[in-house]
Amino acid sequence: MSTHAEAAGAHGHGHGHGHGADHVPHVLPLKVYIATWLALLVLTVVTVGASYVDLGAANLAIAVLIATTKAGVVALIFMHLKWDHKFHTLIFASSLIFLAIFIGFTMFDTANRGRAEGIEAERPADIKAPFDGKRAADDWRMKRAHKAPPPPAQGAHGNGAEQAK
Repeated sequence: MSTHAEAAGAHGHGHGHGHGADHVPHVLPLKVYIATWLALLVLTVVTVGASYVDLGAANLAIAVLIATTKAGVVALIFMHLKWDHKFHTLIFASSLIFLAIFIGFTMFDTANRGRAEGIEAERPADIKAPFDGKRAADDWRMKRAHKAPPPPAQGAHGNGAEQAK
């Protein structure tokens, strides 16, 4: 018998992958898989139903919550995190938290996208002389042009300059 075949036979299964002494494979009953399938089916129906309800800004949060619940069910059952070491669950949850943080930082600027396009179209950058004095004067004029309109005139008598005439 070859050395590879001896090593494969020593592990109890024929493909030679070594597992620690505490490795116990999980063979789940069929009813667990059927319950998981039904749960995912119900959550899919909830997802479709939620898409027809207009809750404004809450629509995104609800869709993410439903999707996260479905992903959690898949991770717990199919990745066997429910029966695995709790440290592995902690590692998996930590990766999801960091992913949420990164996506959250990315979403900070979504409300401001496109705000500067109108101003940039009125005065494109001069790539040959980006810091000349003319640009600073143009910037000052643009800032004044985009400020709030002045308050309305004071009453029917006008201001004091008119009365002095």
